[in-house]
Amino acid sequence: MSTTKNKIRIGAYGVGAILLAVVFYYLTIWFTPYYVQNKVASKVSASVNTLRFAEKPTPENNRVVPLPNPDFLYSSINYDIKDSVLKISGKVPDSTYWSIATYQANTTNFFVANDDQVDGNFEYYLANEGTNSALLKDIPKEKIIYSPTKTGLVLFRYLVSKSYSFKTLVDLQHSVKVEKLAE
Repeated sequence: MSTTKNKIRIGAYGVGAILLAVVFYYLTIWFTPYYVQNKVASKVSASVNTLRFAEKPTPENNRVVPLPNPDFLYSSINYDIKDSVLKISGKVPDSTYWSIATYQANTTNFFVANDDQVDGNFEYYLANEGTNSALLKDIPKEKIIYSPTKTGLVLFRYLVSKSYSFKTLVDLQHSVKVEKLAE
């Protein structure tokens, strides 16, 4: 009889261990993206809703962007749109890759546009999903980016290529403007 009780006890511990592993797994998958985004945001908390520029990355330095590609120039905006709309505008290079990507608070990407979709200049309005802001009533829908979260990240990439001198790309990168619009 004690053998049956031991088998039941071992089985209960096994089921408990499996349940604990499953709970830990799902908590890790849910928590890690928020942790990464909050860690990045805490380093730049003074620069919310402002553009930050990264120098050309090398493997040893410049971790404004985790695991940066040394062929790109990066700039980013940690946004907080609780009570505002952000107007983001600038120039797009015409002979090299460029992109804008937006990420919600858990690092999930929800919008991307690149140089194939945008010519010359770009202008986007970043607003909280479900907003009824009067600021957006005359803005074309394709220029409005609705964020599922009130905080997140906007990331710009410029490919360093022979089409542009490095200085020209840096000038294009610095042409981006961020304006907080409030009602």
